Amino acid sequence: MREKDLLVKDIGEFSLIERLVEVLGPAARGAGQGVIRGIGDDAAVLQNNPGTRILASSDMLLEGRHFDLSYCKPRQIGWKALAVNLSDIAAMGGRPRWALVNLGLRPELKVSLVEEIYAGIAELAEEYGVIIVGGDTCSSRQLIIDICILGEAYRSEIVYRSEAREHDMILVTGSLGKSAAGLAYLRGKNQVQLDPDAGEELLGAHLQPVPRVHEASLLIRSGMVNAMNDISDGLASELHEIVQASGCGARIWVERLPLSPGTVQMANYAGADPLDWALYGGEDYELLLTIPGSKGAPLKARRLSNSLKKATGTSLSFIGRILPFPGVELVYPDGRIEPLAQGGYNHFKNSAT
Repeated sequence: MREKDLLVKDIGEFSLIERLVEVLGPAARGAGQGVIRGIGDDAAVLQNNPGTRILASSDMLLEGRHFDLSYCKPRQIGWKALAVNLSDIAAMGGRPRWALVNLGLRPELKVSLVEEIYAGIAELAEEYGVIIVGGDTCSSRQLIIDICILGEAYRSEIVYRSEAREHDMILVTGSLGKSAAGLAYLRGKNQVQLDPDAGEELLGAHLQPVPRVHEASLLIRSGMVNAMNDISDGLASELHEIVQASGCGARIWVERLPLSPGTVQMANYAGADPLDWALYGGEDYELLLTIPGSKGAPLKARRLSNSLKKATGTSLSFIGRILPFPGVELVYPDGRIEPLAQGGYNHFKNSAT
C-alpha cells in the first residue's frame, strides 16, 4: 500500500502516535520550557514559573458540528482547535504553555489527514511557544479533536469576568461578525463576488482565527482591565456573562460596534443583517473587556487603543458602558433603546460550520 493511502486502521494507535510526535518535532519529547518529561510516559511532568498560578481550559471540536471536511482543510482544523483554547487562556490574562491533544478518529481516515491536522496544531503551537505534552487517541464514529490547554499567570494579573464595575467603559478588540461572514462566504463562494482581499480576510477569520494572546498581555500590563472575556459564542452572550457574573448591567451603542467592510458586503450579498452577525454570530475570538470609567477614562482608553494598534496592529473600540442595574440595553442611532437578548451560539442546537 502506498504511504499516502495508509488508513488509521492499518497502522494502529502506537504507530500513529509515533508519526504524530514526529510531526510535532523534538520539543514534544525533550525537556525545556517548563517540560521535565513530555510525551513518552504515563503523564507529563511540568514546572510552572515561581509566583504563577496554573490556568486550565479545554475545548472540543466535532466533525459535522464545528467543522466539515468537505470545505475545511485538515491543517486549518488543527490550527483552529488549538486557537480556540489559546483564546481562553488569553482572556484570563495568562500565557499559554502546554497542551494535551485527544483525538477520536474514524478508522477509515487516512493517516496523512491526521498528520495534517497535527501539522496545523504544531504550526500555531510554535508561534505561541506552546508545547504538546501528551494526549490520547481512540476509535470514534466521527472525527473529534479535544484539546486541554494549560497556561500560567501571575496572581496579580489574572482577570475574571466577574470584576466589571459601575460606569466601566466596555471595549472590544478587532471587528465583530467576521467569522459568521466567513462561514456564509465559504458556503456560497461560487455565487458571491467579493473583493479578493475581503474574501480572504473573512475566510481567515472563520477557518484560522488569530487568538489575541499578545493583545491580552499588553492590555493586562496597562493595569486598566477590570473584567475580560473572549468572544466565542457571540458578543451578546459574552456580555451577558460578564454582567451576570459582576451583578450589574450594560448599555451598548450600535453605531460603535466595529464591523469590517467585508462583513457588511457579505451580509448584503447574503440578505443578512451584519448587526445580527456581530451580536450573535460567535467564533470571533476577540477580547471583550471593561476598564474604569472614572474622570479622564476616555483619554486613557484612546491612549490604550493607540498603544495596542501600534504594538499588534489590532484595533480597540469603545462600544458601551456598565450600568448599575441588571440587563443589557442596545441603543440604536435613532435613539431607540431595546433589551439585548442573551442568544448566541448554542452547542446543543447549532449545526456544523
